[in-house]
Amino acid sequence: MRREVRGTAVKLPRVHRVTAGGKVYSYHRRTRALLPDLPESDPRFIEAWLKQEQRTPPKASKSKAAIGTIAEGCEAFLGSQSFKDLSENYRPVIRRHVERIKEQGSDGLMRDLRPEHVSSDLEPLTPAVASSRMKAWRHLGAFWKATGRTQTDPTAGVSRKRLPQTDGHKEWTRADLEAFRAHWPEGTAQRLACELLQWTGARISDAVRLGPQMVGREGLLHYIQIKTGNPAMVPWASPAFGLEDERETLRRLTAEVRALVFMLTDYGKPRSVKAASQWFSEAARKAGLEDLTAHGLRKYRMNALAEAGVPLLAMQAWVGHVTLEEVNDYTQRADRRRMMLEGGVVKPARSGRKHIAKAKP
Repeated sequence: MRREVRGTAVKLPRVHRVTAGGKVYSYHRRTRALLPDLPESDPRFIEAWLKQEQRTPPKASKSKAAIGTIAEGCEAFLGSQSFKDLSENYRPVIRRHVERIKEQGSDGLMRDLRPEHVSSDLEPLTPAVASSRMKAWRHLGAFWKATGRTQTDPTAGVSRKRLPQTDGHKEWTRADLEAFRAHWPEGTAQRLACELLQWTGARISDAVRLGPQMVGREGLLHYIQIKTGNPAMVPWASPAFGLEDERETLRRLTAEVRALVFMLTDYGKPRSVKAASQWFSEAARKAGLEDLTAHGLRKYRMNALAEAGVPLLAMQAWVGHVTLEEVNDYTQRADRRRMMLEGGVVKPARSGRKHIAKAKP
């Protein structure tokens, strides 16, 4: 692990050496990159060392974790641009799992990580939690490999647990919506939120940001979804495929809003995503709707559009779905229900739907 200079064995500067399991792992001290598993006199080792010498070192960290450990790798990721580039709502989820991985790994070396270790971490978790943990592992593995901390991605080949087949959030029905309206009259914040969610079909993370300034001159409410980055366009003052009566209450309730957002607290402040979700679920429970959430109204809007025969592309634009396949599930269900109710004598609402649904936006 040394090279000879004028007959004297010397070590390369700024190389941090960690001995574990009888092996020596070398890292560049400034950039913290893993160096090749070769003698320091090997030209390939020297070439890799020189490459790191020319790199700009990362900002100094207050971390006391040893270089090359899983703990140090987790801290490096949480302070990286890769982590900062994640969406505002996604970062807390990933941070929570990375902190747990850091706690469990502590003094373990990133270089020793294998796919079976990742699988072992996922095994005791429920499918839903394991899915989130796997996403955190994927981000870590990609970051460590990209920054030279590992030579391979330790998550390669790891399969996440299969999630049970469910319909997710329960869909609201027309009867559910009327029950909510009966309990929460016009003028209440809960009623405005309900009308906003049911008409726009927006996720709660987007609904709390919607405001008057997003309505363009053409009468469409435009916004970019936080989760997907995909645009959504909701008829606000423009023609709405014959569904104009369904939005009249919402337009009446928001006509006098002068704030930047429609959904406000009692103190006139915007609602946070987490607080708004819990607040609305509680409002549904008080209306006797125990198992309904804000996201169920997104499904209600899709069903309502499908039942009304709104074109596929318009449905996609309305709720901001990325692909037409997502929309097609609702339209096919609406067609089947319509045909059964009318004795099978009616044709599907839109001919050629199966062919359209395979197209990309």
